[in-house]
Amino acid sequence: MKTRLKYLTSVVLLGIMACVSANAQQVNTLYFLDNAPMRHYLNPAYQPYSNVYISLPVIGYTSLWAGNNSITLKDAIYKDAAGQTITFLHPNGDKAAFLDRIKNPLSVNTEIQLNLLSLGWRWKDAYWHVTLTEKVEGTVALPQDLFRFGLYGMDLSDMSRNTFDLSKLNMDASVYTELGVGYSRFINDQWTVGGKLKFLYGSANMSAKFNDLSVTTTDELWRLQGTGALRIAAPVTVPNDVLNDEFSITPSSNILDWVKPAGLGGAIDLGATYKPIDMLTLSLAVTDLGFIRWRQNVSTVDGSIDYTYTGVGEYSYDEVTAQHFMDTVTNFIVNGLKSASTVGETKHDAYTLMTTAKLNFGAEVNFWDNRVGVGVHSRTSFARKKVYEEVTLGANFRPYEWVNLAASYSFVNGRFSTIGAALGLRGGPLQLTLMADYIPFTYAAVSQNSSPSIPYNVKGVNLGVGISLVFGHDKDRDGVVNRKDLCPETPRGVVVDEVGCPVDTDKDGVPDYLDECPDTPAEAYGMVDEKGCPIDTDGDGVPDYIDRCPDTPEAAYGLVDEFGCPLDTDEDGVPDYLDECPDTPREAYGMVDEKGCPLDTDGDSVPDYLDRCPDTPAEAYGQVDEFGCPKDDDNDGVPNYLDKCPDTKPEAVRFVDDCGCDLDSDGDSVPDYMDECPKTPGTVENKGCPEVKKEVRTLFTKALQGIQFETGKAVIKRSSYTILRQIAKVLKENPTYLVEIQGHTDNVGNDELNMTLSEKRANAVRDFLIKEGVDANRMTAKGYGETMPVASNKTSSGRAKNRRVEFIVSFEEVTYE
Repeated sequence: MKTRLKYLTSVVLLGIMACVSANAQQVNTLYFLDNAPMRHYLNPAYQPYSNVYISLPVIGYTSLWAGNNSITLKDAIYKDAAGQTITFLHPNGDKAAFLDRIKNPLSVNTEIQLNLLSLGWRWKDAYWHVTLTEKVEGTVALPQDLFRFGLYGMDLSDMSRNTFDLSKLNMDASVYTELGVGYSRFINDQWTVGGKLKFLYGSANMSAKFNDLSVTTTDELWRLQGTGALRIAAPVTVPNDVLNDEFSITPSSNILDWVKPAGLGGAIDLGATYKPIDMLTLSLAVTDLGFIRWRQNVSTVDGSIDYTYTGVGEYSYDEVTAQHFMDTVTNFIVNGLKSASTVGETKHDAYTLMTTAKLNFGAEVNFWDNRVGVGVHSRTSFARKKVYEEVTLGANFRPYEWVNLAASYSFVNGRFSTIGAALGLRGGPLQLTLMADYIPFTYAAVSQNSSPSIPYNVKGVNLGVGISLVFGHDKDRDGVVNRKDLCPETPRGVVVDEVGCPVDTDKDGVPDYLDECPDTPAEAYGMVDEKGCPIDTDGDGVPDYIDRCPDTPEAAYGLVDEFGCPLDTDEDGVPDYLDECPDTPREAYGMVDEKGCPLDTDGDSVPDYLDRCPDTPAEAYGQVDEFGCPKDDDNDGVPNYLDKCPDTKPEAVRFVDDCGCDLDSDGDSVPDYMDECPKTPGTVENKGCPEVKKEVRTLFTKALQGIQFETGKAVIKRSSYTILRQIAKVLKENPTYLVEIQGHTDNVGNDELNMTLSEKRANAVRDFLIKEGVDANRMTAKGYGETMPVASNKTSSGRAKNRRVEFIVSFEEVTYE
């Protein structure tokens, strides 16, 4: 085929490439313009600065995207080595490189979003949005072989290369209205969540898909073969029988038909933002996740095509004009459809299409009091089982509250040189937003003589504009406008009072959103930490405003009372955390050591509070009783640890030496406890007393009856002087004798008188002996009256024996050298 025909074919295909639609887009630079009211379209969690906004119809927010997934005009128009501007179709052009740039298929796409109504308002810590938007979305997939056919035409030298695979030829376009209600809420100063419910009102949809489609060409004919489907949901007329009727699509002329919905559906937006640290904000959202069920004015055509067109040979190739070529292509396609061999009748079955969902992720870091920020935004679109990824780097500058500038740099399907910019400008109640992605900074001339006028190094254009009325500008988004806000930097999600300052319910100086102890009592004011909790300086669990012992050591933690003082359960003066004897009895108070244990000063294992013998020597350890006193098992007054005679008899207990052994003071072998004369040596037979001489005993016996008194008187008869002088002599000769002179009577007469009489008679004898030279200190006199009879008072002889004076001899102590 001649060059002219190939040139015309390529121009037509490039025209289609440049102006048809595809994967629904958004203006990515809008992510970096945080004062824009329409930013919630990217993430429903975003809230604008203003308390109320109203976006004006049409210009309130309108965006437009048009582009493709493969090539730019830079691939088609460029300068050759000589500096001449040429196209890829020029003899010096690189058609192979151009074809290699085209993906199979080439996706050409567009989206138009037109604002009909948009408004939002803040209610407490939440923000509400209501939006009504008109959307147009479309995509055309053009197989690479379609461009090969246009670039190279038929190869008569190799007919095997004249079959072109067009099976990826597809088209989809929708027009629908979206009514959305959105809600965003600050959970806390880190998290914000949002969502939007959307009702979708479908106006029209048309889609065409070929399962397989090919064209085989010769210089005489073209043959079209394949299978596919055409679906239309719109007020148009499609012939019921494609085999017999003329194929044509006729739009309805009744405007009401276009108002009625051809489809209904719904979608949701879900999003969240998170601030792990003050300067970093992360965001994630899924938008436009939904569907439209097309069920009104639906026409579907399914079938196969096998059509041969011979009209190519009617023209000389040198005579072919653009009009001739367009007529040829049109007749080829239309007659191919009309002559389809197996196309059935047009059906009217409903069908469902998913909307183009997008996954948005962003991260932004802000500096210098939030005036400068840098970040990254990732957008992944899911359109008709295709995935389109785009990453945008951006920076923003907020020198004043009323102006916001942003710039971006996008990576579009592996191609660069895609600069974006945005401006947010507020003057009074008017907010202007301008934004664009893929701004074409480079241009090329179509011909050598033309001026640069065509965008050069971008694959599409993405523009947005919005003009809104905003009221109650609220930079920190706390519900209090800036002019009334005394705390203009309140973190997000914080409850504030009427002047915009964080609420401090317990008035401890720490706002509620930071206060982890929201019920601090008035007594603790001035003694709370940065979290609003009462300070506990010593860390004992009792706050300082209560703590009466502010220096509790760490060892006492958990062992303090309600006033922060170390517990002393047994009240012995030693706190529990030091007390190794926690059950000290009350009797031991004041007698415990630093470990709280009862003192045992003498170390005898009996604590002082029980010890009645606090000076027990070490030798007695283990030989003390429960009162700490050395044991004395034989009760002789000598403790066991000293007692060499531990079995002292009870009657001897008062008569032992320091070693606990029986005393024998006079050394007469009769122990003192048995010795009636313990100070005077005596004989065992005489119970330790010296033996009284026989003649003395005889004299004393004789004196019993030999000393006579006048009747009833204490006057000694002269007849008794002789024996008394003999007794005086004996006593003087035996100076160790001690004598008790006892006077006795019978029972005749008054008992009391008898007692007095006996006393006087004994003293009369003592007085006589004193006159005879006996030491008065050696003699005692005592009357016993009738109390000690030695015979019966019933007879005169017995009464005579009872009337007597006895001499009882004892011995005074003698010191031996």
